[in-house]
Amino acid sequence: MWQFITGTVRTGERAVDAARRELVEETGLVIKGFWIVPFVNSFYAAADDAVHMSPFFAAEVDKGSEPTLSPEHQEYAWCTREEADKTLVWPGQREGLRIVHEYIVGGREASRLLTIPV
Repeated sequence: MWQFITGTVRTGERAVDAARRELVEETGLVIKGFWIVPFVNSFYAAADDAVHMSPFFAAEVDKGSEPTLSPEHQEYAWCTREEADKTLVWPGQREGLRIVHEYIVGGREASRLLTIPV
């Protein structure tokens, strides 16, 4: 299954710090730019009979960077927006991708306002 990097917030940890930690733990990549994405993905999990709300973040890494995958991953792919849109399994992730492209990649004013210091 193809999806973005995901993870769980640890006790006492802020969501933004968990996002940074998960990216580094799962890929070993060095973050060059980091943004809050104005989107919260929600999904229902039958295992705990709860609706989960997941904030969405975007990271930039140096061109040509290659991840070192953690054992929880088997493969990775650098994709164009169109390729990722066709490959992602979950609709919430596709919507988050659309918003990243519009607000951050597109250089709107929100990109500057949503930047998180690295």
